[in-house]
Amino acid sequence: MDTSSISGSSLLMATGQSRQTLSTTMMKQAADQQNEMADLLAQNSKQAPQPATTRDSSFSFSTYA
Repeated sequence: MDTSSISGSSLLMATGQSRQTLSTTMMKQAADQQNEMADLLAQNSKQAPQPATTRDSSFSFSTYA
């Protein structure tokens, strides 16, 4: 192999590693955003008003759907 082939192969490998690192970073950011959204939804569901109970337990209607 000549010098230009070796340097080209090295550059190609470095580019591949950079893309893999970028992909991994993007997946981690997406996972972090999903976890944050799940936490916000959990907090929201705890703070949401509960529907009033009726005397007739066989029927209940909630406007908080």
